[in-house]
Amino acid sequence: MLGIFELLSVRKFHKFYDEELWIFMHSIYPRNLINLTDDDLKKRFFEIERNIQYLDSEKTPRDDLPPERGWLSPWWWWRARFWTLMEFELRGVQAESLSEVAPASSITPDLVGTVSGGRKLLVRISKVSWLLDTLNKGVLRFAPASTYIDSALDEARQDDEMKKSYSRPGQQIKISTEDGTLLKPIGDVEFFTRRRVPDGKGLDAPYWMCSFSTDLDPRLFDDFKSSDGEDGCIVIFEPYEFVRRSMPALNAVAPFATKSLFPTVYYDPHNPTPEELCPLKSKAFKYAYQREMRFVLDPEGGTLVDGGPLFVSIGSIADIAAVYGKDGRKISGIGPDNFYVG
Repeated sequence: MLGIFELLSVRKFHKFYDEELWIFMHSIYPRNLINLTDDDLKKRFFEIERNIQYLDSEKTPRDDLPPERGWLSPWWWWRARFWTLMEFELRGVQAESLSEVAPASSITPDLVGTVSGGRKLLVRISKVSWLLDTLNKGVLRFAPASTYIDSALDEARQDDEMKKSYSRPGQQIKISTEDGTLLKPIGDVEFFTRRRVPDGKGLDAPYWMCSFSTDLDPRLFDDFKSSDGEDGCIVIFEPYEFVRRSMPALNAVAPFATKSLFPTVYYDPHNPTPEELCPLKSKAFKYAYQREMRFVLDPEGGTLVDGGPLFVSIGSIADIAAVYGKDGRKISGIGPDNFYVG
């Protein structure tokens, strides 16, 4: 895998890498990053470059997606990087590129996921003992979305899954009182969507989720370490069959909840798309390198359990999945004996 500058030297010749267009767009659009502190701007730059090095390469199956298609387009990331660099330049501040991300490992073809141009997979990193329970007994844990705001969680997991927001510079916003008096906002103005019970007088509408990734990327082991025990990953080779087998058990414990499996849609909190954000599906782009796929139980304003996780057992899935250790060797299940090539 190439470093960020080596990658740029290759990618800048693609038709969708268009600095001239991006400069023009930046000249007619407001400076959406103007109120970020220098430190926050540097953090944003770090997050963009990290995602580029996780998601891009000299050539991807997504190269024909223009930047307007969002986070799956490599050019969406390069444009975000370029506009962030323009903000640094306008401030006279030096942008510092992050240390190069560890190169992507060569994965055996049967274990290459969809974002990398391969097959549909579900991948989950956890303690091997728990993963073997999932493989052999079909034990699944659905966590309340509201618990992910816990500050004790590591950075890769911690987020407010009940609220999604974006910001606009106060300089772009006009706010007036009932008598027409104009108020001048200070800093950025936050707009957010929150999960609420309809006519529930401000009560949150809970939902439960079990997270996977669409792609097997051994670099994610470092971000999703368990507090104790040996880590590994489970790879489910037949996602739709997995969901089909889950339905009887889920319908038994949550008969009125909507069950759905879908990819997370990542967005730029300072350059959002016109689509309304959805707490179930939307997530700030800092997390995009995780390539999350969510299995969600949504009681649509009701509840499932008393605020805690929901456990179900769907029976063995050892015929459609495998558990692998961090070293790549298969521990149990079907599929290749090692997820590394060679």
